[in-house]
Amino acid sequence: MLYVAFLRVVQGRRIGELHELVADRLVLGRHPSCEVVLENAVISRQHARMMRQGDSYVIEDLGSRNGTYVNGEKVSGLQLLKDNDRIRICDIVLEYLDELPQIDATLADGHSDENADLSPGSVTMEDDSFYGELESSSSIITTINALSRSVRLDVRPEAKLRAILELSKLFGRTIDLDAVLKKTLECLFRIFPQIELGYVLLLDPDSRLPVVKAVRSGSGDEPTDVPVSMTVVERALHDQEAILCEDIADDTRFRDSESASALQIRSMMCAPLSGSDEQAFGAIQLTTKNLKKSFTQDDLDLLVSVSAQAGLAIENANLHAEVLHSHEIERDLELATQIQLGFLPNRRPEFPGYEFFHYYRAAHQVGGDYFDYVKLPDGRLAIVVADVSGKGVPAALLMARLSSAVRYQLVAQPHLGGAITELNRELQESTLGFRFITLVVAVLEPDSSQITLVNAGHLPPLLHDRSGGHFIEGEFSGLPLGIGQESEYSEYRCEIPPRGSLLFYTDGITETASPDDKLFGRKHLLNARPRGDFNAEALVNQVLSDMTKFSLGEPQRDDRCIVAIRRLPNET
Repeated sequence: MLYVAFLRVVQGRRIGELHELVADRLVLGRHPSCEVVLENAVISRQHARMMRQGDSYVIEDLGSRNGTYVNGEKVSGLQLLKDNDRIRICDIVLEYLDELPQIDATLADGHSDENADLSPGSVTMEDDSFYGELESSSSIITTINALSRSVRLDVRPEAKLRAILELSKLFGRTIDLDAVLKKTLECLFRIFPQIELGYVLLLDPDSRLPVVKAVRSGSGDEPTDVPVSMTVVERALHDQEAILCEDIADDTRFRDSESASALQIRSMMCAPLSGSDEQAFGAIQLTTKNLKKSFTQDDLDLLVSVSAQAGLAIENANLHAEVLHSHEIERDLELATQIQLGFLPNRRPEFPGYEFFHYYRAAHQVGGDYFDYVKLPDGRLAIVVADVSGKGVPAALLMARLSSAVRYQLVAQPHLGGAITELNRELQESTLGFRFITLVVAVLEPDSSQITLVNAGHLPPLLHDRSGGHFIEGEFSGLPLGIGQESEYSEYRCEIPPRGSLLFYTDGITETASPDDKLFGRKHLLNARPRGDFNAEALVNQVLSDMTKFSLGEPQRDDRCIVAIRRLPNET
């Protein structure tokens, strides 16, 4: 098991602060790159070094001007540290501990330890002549894993608790994304009064690039066109770590950041935002130009805690927005359904010598199947069944376009074949893109058994008579609409005998699947016929009943449409 020791501040600016020692080597000093940063101008940049030896640490002075003392004795060379040893560096005293200590009420209240090491010896200002091997390192003070849910031991607990409670209270009252972002910045400016500029950035869902969604200045304004250090943000997002820099302009890691130069940033913190899946989707960046008010490691820990709360609040706001958007889409689809049904017949036609029945059900709220009964000026009746490629809203929009075009061409053209030929040209000119339409049209004449058919790539109609049933197909069937601009469509004439029925359908019927992925197909459709003499309604219901039994409750995959025409028996 890895040995872990601790350093506790017992005298100095941050009495009670606890440093967990886990590294094999760590440097103590005032330079931001040190593992234990001691904030005092008289302390050397790299003042002392601790190194692990077995289950303990040794300490050595790094040639500092004011020296390093253990239990009042000046350190020369390597000195082994024991539990409760006191390390004095200038006016800061640290206690070395072998195990995590109990809370000391005196230290927690901010009082000095009466037994602190006050060894004699003059303290002089560091002349910066000693830089050490760490002097050329980055000016990043530290980074913190932003995904960690553990609480650091050396943070100001009262500040963290106050910040978290304030945020929880704020976020509990709003689920609007803009309000959450605004309240987050407001809270951060209260927690960190030294902030001059604060930003919240979120990843664009399409480009996956960070975009500024909220900004605030120290005056409370919302400045525009202010550059953000995207280099820092991108690193925080990529590594999912919170970053603290003492002076980003001098940081070798961000020297090429033009935005940092433009901002003249001196101290900066940046923390990624993540939700319940722990994937970063944004970041908070806080900056100041005043080094006298630079951010500290405590500040970074507080920002990580705030960003964790803000990330969950933003995620909840986004989920709420998605729910609202989903409800809006559902309302729009319900309206679209009503509009689409308005294009379809709401009752069966009355036509001498015939009866009709139909069934229509979209796979989604709107669909691409289409049927219509069109009364022609000369007294004839056209029955149209079509299937637009695809499903959903795009197919439904094209179906609406088809509805008006079919009615116009059937009335404008004297012959059925010519009407479908012109319909195809019209649809070609309207740029269908990759979509096409299969369509079949039958025209009935009053009190006549003759019917005229044109088939544009649609499934063949099924004719039932006393001898059984058969599909009407042959060379007269042309290409679907929208494929060949010069396509010519031929007419086919046939007879429906008394009590005979003609069935039109779309592929949502024949392609109904069983649990083992077999299709209903033409064979089952042919056999879906009531016994004895039957009317149009009985025929449609028999098809639907057989299809339901075949599918065994499998969900509907495609739009379904059936239209049945039955010739009434001759009056005697």
